[in-house]
Amino acid sequence: MKYVNSLKYMNSFEAAGAISDVSQKRIRELCLSLGRINIGTSSVFLPAGASGHATAVMLESVIKSVGYKVGRITGVGDYDSREVVYLDGSIPEIEEYNRAVAELKATVIKNSDEKYLKEEISFALALLLCKMHGCEYIIFEGTSGEDYSLDAVCAPYDLVVIPTVLDGDKRSTRIACDAIKRGSREVISGNQKKGVYDMISNACVTGGIRLNFTSKIGFEVEHMSSIKLSFSYGGRSGYTVKSPSVLQRDCAMLVIESALAIRRDGIKLPWASISSGLSTASGCACFEVVSASPVVIIDSAGNISETAALISTMNEVFGQGTPESLSVCIPADALALLSALEGREIRNVIAVGEAENTKRDDIISCNSMGDAAKEIVSLMSGGGDAVCFGSVEFALELKQQILKQMGY
Repeated sequence: MKYVNSLKYMNSFEAAGAISDVSQKRIRELCLSLGRINIGTSSVFLPAGASGHATAVMLESVIKSVGYKVGRITGVGDYDSREVVYLDGSIPEIEEYNRAVAELKATVIKNSDEKYLKEEISFALALLLCKMHGCEYIIFEGTSGEDYSLDAVCAPYDLVVIPTVLDGDKRSTRIACDAIKRGSREVISGNQKKGVYDMISNACVTGGIRLNFTSKIGFEVEHMSSIKLSFSYGGRSGYTVKSPSVLQRDCAMLVIESALAIRRDGIKLPWASISSGLSTASGCACFEVVSASPVVIIDSAGNISETAALISTMNEVFGQGTPESLSVCIPADALALLSALEGREIRNVIAVGEAENTKRDDIISCNSMGDAAKEIVSLMSGGGDAVCFGSVEFALELKQQILKQMGY
């Protein structure tokens, strides 16, 4: 099968009109028809979002640093492309993808009575690719919703890792608790806010599951620049991540605690491997400085708290040189996040997509990421400072488009 035909086949399935349309029964039976694909692997669950993505990418890097094969299934990538799964940090090779699609197609033909949805068929394909690649660990990054779970066919989990889940975001907390209730050997949480703590701890107590938390008291910055942060944690120094982001610091602590949990399970994971895995992880979508003068920053921030973490990092990195006046690039459906920039002059807002009803007169509407990137590069040439933030997918794509416009 040729790649163009593989994509055409994956595009032939209809997407779910509503979350409730996704059938756990269909996913389970399809996976069983393909062979019990989750046997022989350890599974880790993380909720979706900026924190979940950064934690998943760094944990993937740590685990594969000691020679284990790792699959990371993401709800961020397109369901009809190779980006639905990462194998040892990279999207599948075209030949590997084609073989998996051909095997999936043959199985679907045998199950001709079933009408699969795109989400169901793509998730089964991602699991099949993990099996064909020989993955010993599978990290599920945001593959669940409030009323469904694509990854439940692989529960119970070895670990459930819970990054920054907000008090007001009950939906995210419920998703994490649903994963806990499906079973886990251990839960690692980065959030001890009372409302969230009560829900998570109750879910763990009910299931008799061990619960561990990160400790900010044990964290200390050793050195920071606009592109790197060195820190100590838990009495050990020399850890490094490729961003000074406040958000990524919290995620790095989660990764270290998760690595210790894996060690408690009898897996050899030396301290040096944890450190090297953190330092080499890339694509976390956390606070990337595209330009220091003028200041142009790209970050993933999907809620007010994550946006506030972006501003906090910017203040730390640039100190007295922090811009007072900024242009902001943001998805048009996330204009509410601008409230986190209160106190700073916003020169204009580059909104990508159809802007929601607003009284703002400073909006520059862009239909595509490419158009937004052109606006940002034009601002840069005039010496304008800009902060760009949105979902993980938004941040990663916008960075590529800006670099393309800059000739890289």
